Amino acid sequence: MKRYAPLGLATFFLAIFVYQGVVRALLYPLIALPGVPGGVHVLTLILMLFSFFHAWHTLGWRHTLVFFALSAVISWGFEQVGVETGLIYGPYHYTEALGIKLGHVPLLIPLAWFMMIYPSYVIANLIAEGRPTGSRGSLGRMVWLAFLSGMIMTAWDLVMDPLLSGVLMKAWIWEHGGPYFGVPVQNFVGWLLTTFTVYLLYRLFERAVAPRPIDSVTVTIVAMPLVAYGAMMLSYMVSGLSEALSVIAPFAMGLPLAAAFDRLSRPDRF
Repeated sequence: MKRYAPLGLATFFLAIFVYQGVVRALLYPLIALPGVPGGVHVLTLILMLFSFFHAWHTLGWRHTLVFFALSAVISWGFEQVGVETGLIYGPYHYTEALGIKLGHVPLLIPLAWFMMIYPSYVIANLIAEGRPTGSRGSLGRMVWLAFLSGMIMTAWDLVMDPLLSGVLMKAWIWEHGGPYFGVPVQNFVGWLLTTFTVYLLYRLFERAVAPRPIDSVTVTIVAMPLVAYGAMMLSYMVSGLSEALSVIAPFAMGLPLAAAFDRLSRPDRF
């Protein structure tokens, strides 16, 4: 039974996120369903736990810890330097909205990075490799896979950043604004750089040491990170917070998601 525990926990946390972020929002105000308390903080933790436990099942606990550690340390480091210098993402600072900070960066932020770094990794693998996990090939291939994964991850930020820095809450402030809903273009370059670094280092590790899933990885199990990524997209679309972002979301996030589902539906899938 122990080997099924990570998958069971992943299923539980994904169900909560889909309920709160999509189902409840779709039915409101027709039906006032009870909500999950804690707002963005709790939902971020819930989806991060999904990613962590799902990765545990599909990659094994060693690879999951390496992936999580790389994501948390690198993202915090880039964000810390970014806030101090403005050189990575553009000049910005965090408010008190996201809670306790380590240095200049809320502790919630490194968790939020891994929350979507893992589903984006699975989507990129399906598109480029036809399988959900694993990294093989030349160094050039690792660079390409890291870049593709980073682009899929950055697509999320195209929708998320305007909401959390302005429309929904002032979680952080852009000092000089920017042309994209008040967000500077440099921010997206910084996002791509940050995620590319995480993915490249992890993929080099994964190429040297193959993942060891703790049990079989079925199509249904592989689809779960895609559902998580899609649920995040839909949560923005049905929130009613921004009509413009509701149009942008299915193109920015929906295209890679559709490509991954297409690969997953083929008879010759992994």
